[in-house]
Amino acid sequence: MSDSKAGSKDNLNESNMPLLSDDGAEKAGETPEKEVVEMELEEKKDDGTEKGKDDKKEKKKKEKKVKVPKEKVDPGPSCITTLSDGLDMAARDNRGINTEINLDFDDVLAEPSTVHGFDPIWRLSFVLFSQTKLWIYRIISAIVAVPLSIIWAIIFSLLSVLYVWVLRPIIRIIELFFAVFKRLWVSFLQATLEPLCDAAGALFGRVRVSNNLVQSA
Repeated sequence: MSDSKAGSKDNLNESNMPLLSDDGAEKAGETPEKEVVEMELEEKKDDGTEKGKDDKKEKKKKEKKVKVPKEKVDPGPSCITTLSDGLDMAARDNRGINTEINLDFDDVLAEPSTVHGFDPIWRLSFVLFSQTKLWIYRIISAIVAVPLSIIWAIIFSLLSVLYVWVLRPIIRIIELFFAVFKRLWVSFLQATLEPLCDAAGALFGRVRVSNNLVQSA
């Protein structure tokens, strides 16, 4: 009996051992595959995120490259050009107010026909005179023109204000008084002296006619 029991226990143990080993093997076999699959999924996710980042960077680079350059806006003419549009830059003395100083080389220096210097010296004198006169005037006028233009503008503006708001109204008042006095004086003369003058003129006119008739006879 004891042998049969021992044999049955051994059989049971033998029959159970492979089952445990098979489950352990299956479990051991399942874990590496799951880990591999999970690693592959994580790598795919990482690759996808990296690819997405790379795609975004490439898109940003393309957008930066594809940016159309801004068109340069033409600012247009300056205020000095627009304000001086009607100014004649060639003829700057249209009214001839400075004809007295409009002097050239021929107006200042001249050689008579009997005495002529060397031609190169005469040409050099012409060039030196004209260019020195031109550039000295340009340099000094560049220094003096702006402040003097402001000063003369202030003076003439003050004179204009004085004439427009003070002198001209006074002159107009005086003219008005003289116009009224003229009408009164003319009407007075017409009423008093004009008839006397007409009568005296008619009288003396007849005397002259009679004298002429006496002389002619």
